[in-house]
Amino acid sequence: MRYEDSCVNITVMLATYKRNEILSRTLDSFCNIITDGLSWEILVVDNYGDPKTEQMVLGFNNKLPIRYLVEKKRGKNNALNKAVKLATGDLFVFTDDDVIADHNWLMEMRDGSARWPDVSVFGGKILPQYPPETKSPISEAHKFFKGAYVVVNWDTGEGHCPPHKVWGPNMAIRSNVFLEGWQFNPDIGPSGDNYIMGSETELLMKLEESGMNAVFLPNALVYHQIRREQLEVAWLYGRAFRYGRSMAQLYELPNATYWFNAPRYLFRKLFETAIRRIIYCYNYDKWIDLGINYWILRGNIYQYRKRTKQECLDVSK
Repeated sequence: MRYEDSCVNITVMLATYKRNEILSRTLDSFCNIITDGLSWEILVVDNYGDPKTEQMVLGFNNKLPIRYLVEKKRGKNNALNKAVKLATGDLFVFTDDDVIADHNWLMEMRDGSARWPDVSVFGGKILPQYPPETKSPISEAHKFFKGAYVVVNWDTGEGHCPPHKVWGPNMAIRSNVFLEGWQFNPDIGPSGDNYIMGSETELLMKLEESGMNAVFLPNALVYHQIRREQLEVAWLYGRAFRYGRSMAQLYELPNATYWFNAPRYLFRKLFETAIRRIIYCYNYDKWIDLGINYWILRGNIYQYRKRTKQECLDVSK
């Protein structure tokens, strides 16, 4: 079926990988979304093919307009690309399997897209939802907080925004964009434990380069379920490493002297940061802050080395 022949207004799509308890809470929240006068569907793509996930998702058949799909080729973006091919809505709303949707979420997305008919990309607000009696090891004022916990709460009203301010758990793109041949890059995004962050950013940057605008809709709201293990410092450092990889992959290679296929200045910064961590080992907040910077730099170096080696191989072919 072609998208333009469909009577579905919105297709909500998400990928999941063996997180049934979290996904169940997400789908429960979808049952409370206000959809008066709205024709919609939900595509859940299981990136593993777990029978328990299938049974749980299909258990919502009598409550939600839901479809269960399987994409066994590992990677969130592989799963989303499969969903895009089968979606029938005019507006594709992307989210994750660990959100809690606000009651008015889809109505705000629909109404916002109607207010901006010449805009193809929309982003909404994402706020954290912590487990009871827990808190983040870093404050909400920390520069890495929003990136670590996928929080989108820009101090702006509704209006145009750059693509890096539209984040995957609350993002909408008109279906005609994908009819033109655009898709998510399967080499970026969640795929195992060590991956390059920015699964949607890479696509959005290319869409902006092609002339497509984005708009931020602050009233289109979802909450991000924060897991207890995400409140451990070790998890935070792993997130910093993946963020560092993303920075090194998404932007142009710097014009610098290279050591071991990575910019030399990064090794100097890494050494300086390691020494400062030793000096500030008794200042807990400073020690964590330096640890985040240290692992971002490690991620930078790791990805620059992979990237420059690959580009050298490509040139030699």
